[in-house]
Amino acid sequence: MRLSLTVCGILLAIFVIFSDQAVAQRLEAAAYRSPEGIHFVSYSTLWNEQKLKELYESLLKCEHGEELSTLKQVILDPGPSEGKSGSRVGSYNADTQVIRLFEVDTTPVVRTLIHEYGHHFTYYWLQKKESASPGQLTESSAWAKVRQLGGFPIRWSGSTLPYVHKWDPGEIMAEDYVLLFGVGGNPLSSKSANIVNMLRHENEYIPSAQSLPALRQYWEQLAGLSSKEPIRLPQIKQWQAVEDKEDVTNRLVFTSAATQNYQLIQYGIQVVSYKEGQPINWTTTINTIGKELVEVNLDMNALRDTDSTASINGFIQIWALDPESNQLVFTPFYMNWFTYDPASKKLLAIPPSFSSRGLTAMLKRDGMDKWPLMNLVLNGMPLAPVKRYEDKEGNLYVPLRLFSEETVQGLTEQRSTDNDGGRRIKAHYKQRDVQLRLDEQQAAVNGITIKLNQPVRRMGAEFVVAIDDLKALFDVTARWNESGSSLLMEST
Repeated sequence: MRLSLTVCGILLAIFVIFSDQAVAQRLEAAAYRSPEGIHFVSYSTLWNEQKLKELYESLLKCEHGEELSTLKQVILDPGPSEGKSGSRVGSYNADTQVIRLFEVDTTPVVRTLIHEYGHHFTYYWLQKKESASPGQLTESSAWAKVRQLGGFPIRWSGSTLPYVHKWDPGEIMAEDYVLLFGVGGNPLSSKSANIVNMLRHENEYIPSAQSLPALRQYWEQLAGLSSKEPIRLPQIKQWQAVEDKEDVTNRLVFTSAATQNYQLIQYGIQVVSYKEGQPINWTTTINTIGKELVEVNLDMNALRDTDSTASINGFIQIWALDPESNQLVFTPFYMNWFTYDPASKKLLAIPPSFSSRGLTAMLKRDGMDKWPLMNLVLNGMPLAPVKRYEDKEGNLYVPLRLFSEETVQGLTEQRSTDNDGGRRIKAHYKQRDVQLRLDEQQAAVNGITIKLNQPVRRMGAEFVVAIDDLKALFDVTARWNESGSSLLMEST
């Protein structure tokens, strides 16, 4: 009995010694208090007071409103932590308004801090302006509609799907904050090549935040932030072999991300192909000023074996940074898929390889029945993806605007004269003048009346026509590829 008590006493003494050391270590933590009163505390020997101040200054460079002054504390911990979905490097407590950062000696702390601040920002403004938290949102909420998440397996309030981090509305919001308002907080490299992969969204299957101007406007209005005109998502307009080059070079032409003629945009263009399942990357950069088309040359030799004549499949991602306004935009991975034939030196757009990359099976496991976006290819060139419009019978539709920049609904003055309730729609595509009426199954093409397979419909904010009617309306043949959720179109 005495021996047992002695052993217990020794163990207790050891526990006290180590406990005292742990307490002493925590008491020795560096600290910094910002002018707003945010208390930065470090339990890592690698993060002293000066580095904590610099961390605060990085946060200050992110766009913010009055919510900044309500953040109470940022705690840096070198140890690991487990969350709802496993290991985590950060957390935010909306009740205490405290951010905790973990594994701070080995992880990119600034990026994690901005993500967690994104939670603080979105929780604050949703609660103040809409009396809701991200976890209470449903598909009918204002944010959900602006974010265009219909058809994706989002874990809305009341969802019976198992929890997946990237499908949590709150996590999507926090990542959106990083890309919409947090670019300035991240160190900007002087090397243009580093624009590629500079920032990424955890969930790259949904429409990119930067490609939805209404999303930025939504948060600007909620938080009272200064309005910015979002830079544009670049779209490929031309790719062709360079005739005067002996090597395998292709000229790539795409639209500028700039919205003003004086705007400097830094571009990083990454071409990705696959060899035996492994990605092969090739990157080039260019800086331009203004809204004119951007042109670069691609060295396709970098993507293949020297003696290989086999076709190459891959995709092109274009990254664009406006360092003045701290805006970053990039084409998502499901855009700009191509096949390259070394013999003809031609690039042709193809459906994305969802199945071969295992994405289809993965998304089904997450709860998605089918890809809710439609990838578009016209005459071998990629177009920007659109929402997948489908009726109850399974008929697919495409926006009428794709076939005419002049598509208009009947003017107000015409509505009263024609007594048609503004249901007339006009379109002009190449040599075809097309007149349609909403919800009716006939149209006039160059004055000749034709019958449509499906009536012209309005779905969401779009006027849409069935893909089976594209030939009769615009002389466009269309072939649907379900595995790549792509519509392949040819126009004469």
